[in-house]
Amino acid sequence: MNMIDISRNRMFRISLVVGILVVLGAGVFGSMGRVKRVLIVMDEHEQMEVLADYMKAKGRVASTIVDQKNLPDDLSSYDAVVGYIHGKLDRKTELAIIDYTKKGGKFICLHHMISSGKAKNEFYFDFLGIQLDKPGESKNPTTPGGGYAWRHPVDMTIVNVNPEHYITSHNIEWDRKIAYKSSDEPSVEKEYPAFEMKDTEFYLNHKFTDGRVKTVLLGFKTLDDRNGITYMQDRAGWIKKQGKGRIVYLKMGHSTEDFRNPNVCQLILNAILWTP
Repeated sequence: MNMIDISRNRMFRISLVVGILVVLGAGVFGSMGRVKRVLIVMDEHEQMEVLADYMKAKGRVASTIVDQKNLPDDLSSYDAVVGYIHGKLDRKTELAIIDYTKKGGKFICLHHMISSGKAKNEFYFDFLGIQLDKPGESKNPTTPGGGYAWRHPVDMTIVNVNPEHYITSHNIEWDRKIAYKSSDEPSVEKEYPAFEMKDTEFYLNHKFTDGRVKTVLLGFKTLDDRNGITYMQDRAGWIKKQGKGRIVYLKMGHSTEDFRNPNVCQLILNAILWTP
């Protein structure tokens, strides 16, 4: 073999290796995924700005933040729709979210998207598989399994009852373990990973109306200092299949400071990135 043939063979091998690396590189970067397009529908802007900034920095997520008056007519181009509405849920928004989800979309339902302000909506709670008893009395103390209630500011411990799931395990810092007994019987007390939230808001007695079709991710443990009752309920995070799509509910996220907790934003980001 002469020098020309050797040179040609060497160039061929180099070209082959480069070609393989390009293909592999495309696979690696492709596995990272394209930028996710997320629509955030809200009535409290500051909290969602903090969330959007976090997701842009950490997760290749491009967020569009709108109020209900500026809700797009067509939501189908978004990889996920995040709902963060404290007050009234407009009928147009209600129907758009339901239609989007049932046709294959992912609806990330945050904090007060399940609250007494939505109790008069015609379809929304049935869509979620949720019931709130006595919503008009929600400012008053209650008992486990009783009427719906809320209170803030309180301290609350978020409990990871499904530690193998991507949403609860990817880049979340569970800094302690606590004794916790599931509210969904039959159950026994066990130790679970947890983290604490200070000066936040709790919601009690979200009742499932769809049996056990939901995948429960998170529970919470909190003390109501008005009656001395400690609540442990599997209602801080769950997934529900709805039509061709998914609903992911996460209870955390009352104040701007809540969203400065990286665990809160990371759980939401994980829910968006998670592939069923």
